[in-house]
Amino acid sequence: MASVTGAGLTLDVSYQAIEIPGLLKQLQLPENFDAYRRQLLKGEYLNVSEQRNVTHSLCRSIHAVTGRSEKATRFDDIVQKLRSGRWLGATGKPVTAVVNIGVGGSDLGPNMGAFALKEFANDAALNELDVHFVSSMDGGQLYAVLPLIDPETTVFIIASKSFGTIDTFANVNTVREWIKPQLTEQQWLAQHVIGVSSNGVKMSDYGIPAAHQLTFGEGVGGRLSLWSAIGLSIALSCGLYTFERMLTGARAMDKHFGEAPAAENIPLLMALYGIYNRNELGINNLAVLPYDGRLRMLPSYLQQLDMESNGKQATADNKAIDYATGPIIWGDFGPNGQHAFFQHLHQGFDAFAADFVLVLKRQAPGFSSAVAAKLAEQQQLSVANCLAHRQLMKFGAANEASPRDHYPGGHPSNLLYMDELTPETFGALIAAYEHKVFVQGVYWQLNSFDQPGVEMGKKCALDILASLEGGNEPAFDESTNELIKKART
Repeated sequence: MASVTGAGLTLDVSYQAIEIPGLLKQLQLPENFDAYRRQLLKGEYLNVSEQRNVTHSLCRSIHAVTGRSEKATRFDDIVQKLRSGRWLGATGKPVTAVVNIGVGGSDLGPNMGAFALKEFANDAALNELDVHFVSSMDGGQLYAVLPLIDPETTVFIIASKSFGTIDTFANVNTVREWIKPQLTEQQWLAQHVIGVSSNGVKMSDYGIPAAHQLTFGEGVGGRLSLWSAIGLSIALSCGLYTFERMLTGARAMDKHFGEAPAAENIPLLMALYGIYNRNELGINNLAVLPYDGRLRMLPSYLQQLDMESNGKQATADNKAIDYATGPIIWGDFGPNGQHAFFQHLHQGFDAFAADFVLVLKRQAPGFSSAVAAKLAEQQQLSVANCLAHRQLMKFGAANEASPRDHYPGGHPSNLLYMDELTPETFGALIAAYEHKVFVQGVYWQLNSFDQPGVEMGKKCALDILASLEGGNEPAFDESTNELIKKART
């Protein structure tokens, strides 16, 4: 067994295709890696294309969000006021629901954290504040949420780093119409809206009172922002103490990443094994398979974290690349995956690597001892299935007489596990993946902190939207032109 431990997590690499000493000998990090790592952890690493420092690690400081600074005190006050039932709407009724409107990093991280850590809420307001998430520009999620809430008892968080994301404000504009039978726009803005952004001027121009604005730095990338004020909905779901515990776990992983030797460093080894599988074995995808229902949103979160960071064909200094970079990230909550795509993994023709994420034990606060015992049994069932499928993917099972019963195996995997899922181990887990992506970006000479492809896609969408709304003859390719004409009718 080959495993390393840090910050409450253990990484077992026994099922990888190369042992740790051989991996470290074959893959040499750049000479300036140690300096870059120190810069990252101090908030001094430069995002060269946008000419600003990368500062998300600083958000994990106990004083960055929930400490004694003016901004942190405001965060504190908002959470305590909403969770205690002391926040009154414009008509005098207590607020009982919150809707987080955001997209990308303003939705994926907060949604994941709020769901994973809900059971750790530790104050009297538990279950009294319903927190919902809306991200889709088509209004589908909003359509489902609006019948569940009341304009007079709901606060909306507008979460947008730029405070101009068209997806987000498509939902916001619909909400502004929805509230009109019961609230004026002035009432809504004064008592039912919280802005979370790095652009305070735009929040003020929109009409959000300064006391209801939370800001974070330009150097905090959206996909790395759940530690910042963007994590407000996590704190509202779980309480300030749980949110602070999550930050504590992330800081522990920062310390481990910064100090542990290469052969004992979880994020660094995850990164190097990923590079080895991608560049040496030619495996272009990584299946993320968490075996705990509380982590069901982890694959979607890691898709953005990894693919938006390292899915690139140019170096940080804008030179074309002729080698493979970030893999396709996909996956699902493991037990669901077993009944969906594991058949293909075990007997299909495609190569893949996998990250199994496992929680060994589970406490059951709030339940009787009999129910807690049954929940513990279910956790053991999950452990058994995780270990079994991991083993079969690696070693396979040969049966020359029956092709249907032949399982080729040979698929490399990590097992990242913890004794129990806690706010601390959750924070450490997410920070470990952040650092993994950073290491791979440095190795591949990328800028992992911009997203030019995303920005170009947005620009193209605005051009097509203008054509849809303008009524002029569309001037795109034949297929797009025809679809624009049909969408107008």
